[in-house]
Amino acid sequence: MIGAGAAGLLAALGAGRAGLDVILLDEQSEPGGWLLSTPHAEIGGKSARDWIDGIPAELQSLPNVRILTRTSAFALQDMNLVQAVEQVADHLPPERVAGKRRQRLHRIRAERVVLATGAIDRPLVFGNNDLPGIFTAAAITTYLNR
Repeated sequence: MIGAGAAGLLAALGAGRAGLDVILLDEQSEPGGWLLSTPHAEIGGKSARDWIDGIPAELQSLPNVRILTRTSAFALQDMNLVQAVEQVADHLPPERVAGKRRQRLHRIRAERVVLATGAIDRPLVFGNNDLPGIFTAAAITTYLNR
């Protein structure tokens, strides 16, 4: 599974409960995707945060499921070969990185691949939209809520 937003979490949960071996990849530091930026959303009568907290906890309890955060899938090649880079220590302060591997390359040969990569906010383009302090609506919402 590539993407740990709502769709990726549900797909991983279904596959994990069915006994399939699952590797869930997401580039963020925690699962949840866009739901992390919309705390007032509800799923199944629960707040987005409560729902997000419950699903990864169940996934981690399943022995056939592995969650890799801070991991970007950058290639999907023939015969379902997924290549992904995991940021092992790039987010740590320099004094804690000494002697540690900074990144890890994963080559995953999967029987099936689920792409649950979400959507991209397409900004309106206008003059000087690349100046510091100019945000898209989605970026400022994420900034405020996280």
